[in-house]
Parts: sequence; C-alpha cells; structure tokens
Amino acid sequence: MSERFGARGSILTPGARRHTDAFDPPAPELIVGLGNEIAGDDGVGIHVAGVLRQRLAGAPLIEVVGLPWAGFALLDTLRGRRRVAIVDCLTSGQRPPGTIVRLDEVGIGGSIRLNSFHDISFPTVLALGRRMGWDMPPQVAIWGVEAEQVGVFHEGLSPVVAAAVEPLVAEVLRFIAPDLLAVAGVIR
Repeated sequence: MSERFGARGSILTPGARRHTDAFDPPAPELIVGLGNEIAGDDGVGIHVAGVLRQRLAGAPLIEVVGLPWAGFALLDTLRGRRRVAIVDCLTSGQRPPGTIVRLDEVGIGGSIRLNSFHDISFPTVLALGRRMGWDMPPQVAIWGVEAEQVGVFHEGLSPVVAAAVEPLVAEVLRFIAPDLLAVAGVIR
C-alpha cells in the first residue's frame, strides 16, 4: 500500500499540510516519489522516496512524500514550496531499462503519472495553481527511470532499475539541498 509520509516518518493524509499565508514560515523543500510498489518497476519513485525518508530523518527543512498518483493530488502538495524534486517511472521504450533521465515540466513523455490520461498533467497542475494565485514552486526538477517491467503485480524492482536507485538518490539530494547535505554527509 502506498503511503504519503513526512521526513520524520509521520503519515500524512491528502491535504494535511497547512496552507501557507503571510504568517506561516516557508514550507520545507519537497521530494515526491510517485508510483505503485506492487507493480514492479512502477514503484521506483516510491522506493526512492523511502530511501530518502530514512536518510533525511533528521532534516526538518525537507519533506519526503510518496504518492500513488499525481495530477490534482499534487496541487496542494506543491503549494508554497520553493524547490521540488519529483521521481517517477518511465515507460517510453526509447532508452535501456534503468536509464535515469532528467525531465522538465513540459517534456514528461513516458512518465506514468505526470502525463496520465486519467488526471490532469503536471504542466496543467502548475498552471492551475498559478492561475488561482497560489505560490507554486519556481524550482522543479523531475527524474524518471526507464522501466524494465511494469503492469505486473510484483513487489520489488528489477535488478537494472534497482541499480539506478543510489545514483538517482544522489542526484535528488544534490538538487534539493546541496550545501546542507554535503556538510551533513548525507550524500554517499
């Protein structure tokens, strides 16, 4: 079962994060892992989020969230954030399985959740939030990992996708808080 969890391991329900206003402190930096951990390599984002949640357990300025969906679910989650890193599974078939790809908010082809026909796309989420006058993140980095096997009920990642987890964790950490993490020795 997918969970949405905070950096200290507390489980959050959708919408549980408070809305920011002029009196609230800045929201923590955010890492979002997307996926379904019982669908083979589709769970890579959730797996990466779990690794980062453990590694960042003492970092109060970074929140780690695992979500089985994107679209509207991301709208409130992104509100008030300055910097966001997102990890999802790719099924483009254009690269070898296990390939890590850095995407941008419009070039998300092959992403299972950010470009889904079941919900609004990621660019639409950002545009809708801005149109509503919400403070949407100015810095967003998206990574995808090309899958070897998806659509099968199987817990765990294929070996080639599992091998991409540590390099991807390092990339996300360098983006989300390079100074803090280098000093703390979190990047391995």
